[in-house]
Amino acid sequence: MRTVMTSLATAAAAVLVLSGCGGQGGVDEYGTKERGAVTVGAGDEFTLKVPANPALGQNWYLAEPRPDKDILKYRGKREEESGGGSTGSGDGTQYFDFTALKSGKATVKLLHCPMAGCHSGTESAAPFPNATAPGTTTMSPFPTATGTPDDLPAFFVYTITVR
Repeated sequence: MRTVMTSLATAAAAVLVLSGCGGQGGVDEYGTKERGAVTVGAGDEFTLKVPANPALGQNWYLAEPRPDKDILKYRGKREEESGGGSTGSGDGTQYFDFTALKSGKATVKLLHCPMAGCHSGTESAAPFPNATAPGTTTMSPFPTATGTPDDLPAFFVYTITVR
């Protein structure tokens, strides 16, 4: 009888320990300040967390080119609004969810679009064809951000290392 009670106590303790691990399902979140060097393990799920208020025309998009599909799996985008009770009255957050598949480096490029300053994530940092001079290109209409999100559209480039 004593062995059975000890085994049950051990099993109960293991369940308590395992249920307390990782918080929020064990998913790591990285904000706009951490975009330079994100390191995750193969098999890890992680989220890029960015401030947004879609009700006021502020959105983020996963821009082209998409991250290497052999290294990262994009699981989707979700959003959360917080603050006051009326639409657009509070701050919000958008989340871009990924799973690290195997060792390597990948680039994730998010386009920050305040006040409906751009129309989609298909905007690219690659030069665009120049309509006024066939055969030539022009630079992307948006710069790569060096600071925090502000009132101008910009790309936020994350370098993800999977170990």
